Amino acid sequence: MADITCIRCGKTREEIEGTPYGGSIGKTLKEKVCNVCWQEWYEQSIKIINEYRISLRDQKGRDFLSTQMKIFLKLAPAPEGETAVQIEDTPSQKQRP
Repeated sequence: MADITCIRCGKTREEIEGTPYGGSIGKTLKEKVCNVCWQEWYEQSIKIINEYRISLRDQKGRDFLSTQMKIFLKLAPAPEGETAVQIEDTPSQKQRP
């Protein structure tokens, strides 16, 4: 597997395993985002979907999640007047030692 310099963390790491997305965004993700940051996004996306009750059947929900992904992975700046959603773990979500 090839190593890339990640646009989000700035480290040289393994590229994303498999195909994360179709089309040109999938190609961009493979070229610019490491597997570690992709996994962080995957975990964050689940939290966003659950917290905002996003239906991925709805185009508006898919567009919102896609925008958040691009912001999180530093592929695009946040649209004016909008910030990245960051859902923190609650104490019950954190794994206990």
